Amino acid sequence: MNRAAPTRQLPTFAWTGQDRQGHPLQGQVHAVNAHLARAQLRRQGIEQVQLHRLWWHRPPKLRMRDLAQMTRQLSALLRAGVPLMQALHMLIQSLPSVLLKELIQTIENDVASGLALHAALARHPQHFSALYISMVQAGESAGILDTMMERLASTLEKNEAVRSRVRSALMYPCIVLLVALAVLVLILVFVVPVFEDVFKSFGADLPWPTQVVVTLSQGLSASGPFVAAGLLLGGWLWQRHTVRATQFKLWLDRWWLHWPLLGSLIRSAVVARWTQTLSALLAAGVPLAEALGPVAQACDHSVFERATLQVQRRVAQGSGLSEAMAQTGRFQPMIVQLCATGEETGAMENLLARAGGLMESELDDRVNGLSSLLEPLIIVVLGGLIGGILVAMYLPIFRLGQVF
Repeated sequence: MNRAAPTRQLPTFAWTGQDRQGHPLQGQVHAVNAHLARAQLRRQGIEQVQLHRLWWHRPPKLRMRDLAQMTRQLSALLRAGVPLMQALHMLIQSLPSVLLKELIQTIENDVASGLALHAALARHPQHFSALYISMVQAGESAGILDTMMERLASTLEKNEAVRSRVRSALMYPCIVLLVALAVLVLILVFVVPVFEDVFKSFGADLPWPTQVVVTLSQGLSASGPFVAAGLLLGGWLWQRHTVRATQFKLWLDRWWLHWPLLGSLIRSAVVARWTQTLSALLAAGVPLAEALGPVAQACDHSVFERATLQVQRRVAQGSGLSEAMAQTGRFQPMIVQLCATGEETGAMENLLARAGGLMESELDDRVNGLSSLLEPLIIVVLGGLIGGILVAMYLPIFRLGQVF
């Protein structure tokens, strides 16, 4: 299956113009240069085009919730007997997302020109994953596109529910830590230097806790701009698909997995998505060796993506799924045993779906336990840090009697 290069690699132009009836229109278009952008718009019947390039434009990303809702609506229309072209046109009229409307309009044009639906979707890999395209292709091949779209919508909703649980568990502690870190930086950069000037007038040696805080404040004030620039540069490089960025992401994902509580939470979330996605693909009739490719992408985790690709290579060479999973050392023994049972009984997709349900239950337990543990832990740690800084600042004042 041929896939076009992601449109985010092309320059983006904002345009205004009119249709053939004289109605004003505006939007954005991706093209190699302005000349090709104008030609592309003229082919769409847009006249009196004015362009300007967006140099710092970042393409909007399609929300998984909107994609799942669109998939379920398309499934319902197809189940009702509406032809595909008419169903796509009806979707454009009912979708609330402007990005999704433009995307479905492009797909409708491609399908009208003779492309299969999965081939039209494959032209937009930045919005439609390999999982999505594979299930649509399987549905078209078997003549059960409506059923496949319904299964796909359920899979997307389950995966989004897993991500929401993890985000909900980490949102509160992350916000508290960021606010506390900002307060600590403000104290060290703006408050401690004021105390430092007062301490110099004392003419006495400072206690070692105060010296540590003052040194930390001086270092932060001197290197703060460089640290901020480094963080911005690191964030920019993180978005770049380079070899070094990929290696750094792999190292970071491995590092998170070694954390005592957070690592097990991430592992449970990723394995839950892994089992649900593989179960959906197998139920759609996709062969196991082919299904593992989209599953690797759906993991959204570089460590498990590599492990899944290793499993795919071993399965293609004739190894059993459970044996290949056990050799990676990344999957829980319960999941490996369920897969082994599925291979023996021929009910792999059902047991994988059950395994996904078990992992979701385990994830809920871990989320609840982590939430109840993190709140008091954060209070103790932050209280100790801020309290330690305050005590270090007031120690020289308490020792004023030794100077006078």
